[in-house]
Amino acid sequence: MVRFLPAFALLLCGCGPTVTLHSSPKMSSDEMLDRASLVFVGVIQEQLYERWPSFRLVLPQANSQDRQYWRVLRRKVRVETVLRGTEPHDIIDLYEVFWVGGASGSWNGTEVGDRDLFLLNKERGLYRVVRDWRRSIFPITTGPHERLPLDDSHSLWERIALMNFSIPASAREKITYPYFSYIDPGWRLNQWRKVKLWRGLARHPSRAVRIPACRALLLMSWGQDECWDSLSDEDRGHFYDSGFTCCSAADVENARRDFKSRSAGFWWEHAEEREMRRLLTASSDAELRTESCRRWERQYPDDHDNGCPANRPPPATIVTQNGDVPLIGDWPRE
Repeated sequence: MVRFLPAFALLLCGCGPTVTLHSSPKMSSDEMLDRASLVFVGVIQEQLYERWPSFRLVLPQANSQDRQYWRVLRRKVRVETVLRGTEPHDIIDLYEVFWVGGASGSWNGTEVGDRDLFLLNKERGLYRVVRDWRRSIFPITTGPHERLPLDDSHSLWERIALMNFSIPASAREKITYPYFSYIDPGWRLNQWRKVKLWRGLARHPSRAVRIPACRALLLMSWGQDECWDSLSDEDRGHFYDSGFTCCSAADVENARRDFKSRSAGFWWEHAEEREMRRLLTASSDAELRTESCRRWERQYPDDHDNGCPANRPPPATIVTQNGDVPLIGDWPRE
């Protein structure tokens, strides 16, 4: 009987589903979306590494030393909002070939309870992430959401980005993921459009929304910091929530002093690109903003998407089902 055990182990290895590593470092966001037959927002319920006999793991181009560090990771995810495709089940299992060795960079690090955007396809009957290990699962900034803003005439990536900037009406309105690297995973919103959206969120009545939004503006520099002046001392004490080291009164004062140490002409020439010059027309420094508006109107007379005139509050927007719209005054009541 003992002599049959090795053969039985090999049989187990060969009979499990085949899972092939797909981890291209050059895969763009559009290529990932093209690979996905199912796109949804979901909440992770459980995640664990599968035991090795359960799968036949195929690792193209992996050398013999690296093979020991690739494992099959299974996530059990509650389906919240389907954005592409159909899925009749409330909870599904999805699989990823995951690196467990040392590494630095952006990969699909997730935790139980996370609300994330998942891009999946089916491979041999299993739901698979469209790119293993390297970033293809994106944190969702707010939620839960019942549907996307805009309609199908707009790109799915744009609608996902706007969803991340929208705040569902609830008793606990907050930005659930305050690290903003992936708020626009398809890179569809330019910097100026994001600034206007952050300005809108910085006026939100919930501290758990306006503090992260104002922090995002302060970290951008370029004078987009007037939200600091509108906050109470109690609000300012929450800038360190979630482990942040920004932003103290000294941080803001130093940034403003450094910005003011150069002339408007220097910053205008230093910006070079039109999109950065738009930011100068909404600077909190009145003198710099006035001069930047004068230069803008002279150089770009037909482009009216800016912060001018300088004697008005900088433009702010909020996300509705019709997309981003101007916010005039305080945040609207429901």
